[in-house]
Amino acid sequence: MYNPWPQVIWTLIGLLTASGLVGLVFGYPFLFMLFATLAYLAWHLKNLSRLEHWLRSPATSYEPPDGAGIWGEVFHRIYLMQQRNRARKRRLAAIISRFQESTSAMTDAMLVLRENNEIEWFNKAATRLMGMQPGKDTGQRIDNLIRNPRFAAYLLTGDYEDGLEMPSPIDEEMILFINIVPYGDTQRLLSARDITRVHLLEQTRRDFVANVSHELRTPLTVLNGYVETLRGEVDDEISPWRRSLD
Repeated sequence: MYNPWPQVIWTLIGLLTASGLVGLVFGYPFLFMLFATLAYLAWHLKNLSRLEHWLRSPATSYEPPDGAGIWGEVFHRIYLMQQRNRARKRRLAAIISRFQESTSAMTDAMLVLRENNEIEWFNKAATRLMGMQPGKDTGQRIDNLIRNPRFAAYLLTGDYEDGLEMPSPIDEEMILFINIVPYGDTQRLLSARDITRVHLLEQTRRDFVANVSHELRTPLTVLNGYVETLRGEVDDEISPWRRSLD
């Protein structure tokens, strides 16, 4: 890697030597060396001003200003660093774009939450399942939009190992399964799945078991009564019916 500092040092030494020799001719070597040093300093200040103007200008994305010596190297290094940063940002933007495209196609609602529970981003399913409005709800606190005590308590616990079943904020008959996954330093990913059909099937199963239990209870009671009656009529312990009745 090119090191410009030896050139800078030799340039300064050469400038002071030349100005000192010229000053000897006129009898003021130190005065000429002072003027040369001030001129060299003014050149650095000019290039520093050009650097500050280039970094502050919106046109920083274009070619850097021309510079000689160490300043040319500084302009070039900063320009290369900016190009690398822009390339890194483009790759990151492409990754984020692909992530948003893939999550937008999901049937589950996906929301990215900041540390203070503000909504940073959500997909289309969040609008359909939870009523989130694009452009309006971004930046809002999710606990201000979903006013459910169980959801607020689940959000504040910080223990997201178990999910939460709750009605949708836009439809009481729609049941959502909420799950939160922390990631990064302070962000969290909230997902919501429509489990209304599963919930209805589970309710149907419970109703069926309850009905069957109720329907079987009466004949079993009658059968048990007959068995008890027959056991009372069989007095002989050696009777072959006794064991079966018991």
